[in-house]
Amino acid sequence: MLKEHHVVLKNPRQVDLRFASCYPNLYRTAMSSLGFHIIYHFLNSREDVWCERVVYPYYRSLESSTPLKNFDIIGFSLQYEQDYFHLLEMLEKGGVPYRKKDRDHNHPLVIAGGPCATANPLPLSPFVDLFIVGEAEVIMDELIDTYLELDDPKGEIDAFKDIKGVYVPDNPVQKALVKDMDQACHPIYQVVPETDDKNLIPALGSSFLLGVSRGCTRGCRFCMAGYLYRPRREASLNKLFKIAEKGYDATGLQKIALIGAAVSDYSRIDELCSGLLERGFKVGTPSLRIESITSDTLESLQKSGLKTITLAPESVWKVRKSLNKPVSDEETIKVLKKALHMGMNIKMYFLSGSPFETYEDTKDMVTMMKDLLKLSPRKNAIRFSVNPIIPKPHTPLQWEGYDVKEIKSRLNYIKSQLKGYPLKVDSPRSGLIQYVLSTGGLEVADLIEKSYKNQLSFRDWLAYSARKDFGSELPWKNIDVGLRADFLKEEYDKMKEGEITPWCEETPCYNCSSSKSLCK
Repeated sequence: MLKEHHVVLKNPRQVDLRFASCYPNLYRTAMSSLGFHIIYHFLNSREDVWCERVVYPYYRSLESSTPLKNFDIIGFSLQYEQDYFHLLEMLEKGGVPYRKKDRDHNHPLVIAGGPCATANPLPLSPFVDLFIVGEAEVIMDELIDTYLELDDPKGEIDAFKDIKGVYVPDNPVQKALVKDMDQACHPIYQVVPETDDKNLIPALGSSFLLGVSRGCTRGCRFCMAGYLYRPRREASLNKLFKIAEKGYDATGLQKIALIGAAVSDYSRIDELCSGLLERGFKVGTPSLRIESITSDTLESLQKSGLKTITLAPESVWKVRKSLNKPVSDEETIKVLKKALHMGMNIKMYFLSGSPFETYEDTKDMVTMMKDLLKLSPRKNAIRFSVNPIIPKPHTPLQWEGYDVKEIKSRLNYIKSQLKGYPLKVDSPRSGLIQYVLSTGGLEVADLIEKSYKNQLSFRDWLAYSARKDFGSELPWKNIDVGLRADFLKEEYDKMKEGEITPWCEETPCYNCSSSKSLCK
């Protein structure tokens, strides 16, 4: 049984446009996505639009049980490449042909946004009419206004291509970002689920989602979001306190989940946490950066009842340095000991198969994990997760291939050496599929369709696993995320040499040309 509070209901006869905001993943994930709440709040603040939510595996809206075919615009939030198959399924079951060539002016306009759509929309271009590149708040009003002005939006699709941040396939586009986080959309009346079904409880629990910052300039060379959404922008402390207080008045939620690409990098994080505690809130966050965690931060989280923190050392020092994540072993151990002393549990994330990583590095990582476990006075207080590294667009790894045999060999070695330990290892095969979906071109659309129809073998994916040549035309060539043309190649060369690019917020600008007008 599910009951939702603060759902927006409107008379469909009194709006000009009905918008289906689709999350092609489970409800518990959707309702812990601040972006999903932002779209809902932002669009429903317009009197002429009714935005309703559709969440996988359903194809009717939660608000009015309306099937997708009856909406004017269907918008998908793409956080994970594996959700591409769900997009096709939701469209088909909702009465909408998933190939755009099979749709006419009577069908809804299908759009998509989120990090996957921003990075490389090519694999989904045969299914989606246009894409949001960047952050939706600065794009959606003009997109909606343009739609309402056109007699045949699908037939006049080129009318959208002049909107900054809107990608109409085969046309160049520049990302659009919110400049001032104090002026960004901060939804107050967030939809709050009430349920006894554990499968419907949000992943972050009953929490008010507070967006403290966006973007990250740490420069971890494997992190796509860190390159897509530069520079880092943060809301002011007073603004965050006001939003939290208004949120409590609206929802009654006392637990605050701090949301951002690098929450613990927030310039006044300890003041924020202590200030929220003084106001009677409990504070939590999905993950923390090891190098920016302070004792005060941990104590605030502990006082809030947080029992588990998530840390990502990634690998041994040599590999971390290559990946531009220069967190020392001493820093990791210091934070780990402090958290354990406070009675906390720790989830630790590691990567395997990064470029220039040797088997000796893999062996050293296993030794490191065993040594970290020895620090724990309690059984299962530390848990490990090891994932294959996936090369992503707009990162220094974007030219790399994916050697599934090599990855499998390394992961099998890790499992054999840590048998019986609290360890979770991701599938090298699913990693390959994610790689192809992330870095492929238009040809991948056929793979997506065949896979959705269960007509695809693993060998079909393998055919797209080879590395790309430097200087070759990349599928995402028309997507301008604001990086200097040769910047990523320079970072690749540094990765090969194990050379660190310092955090630009602590050193002079290193001229990545990332939306300089937004940099402080």
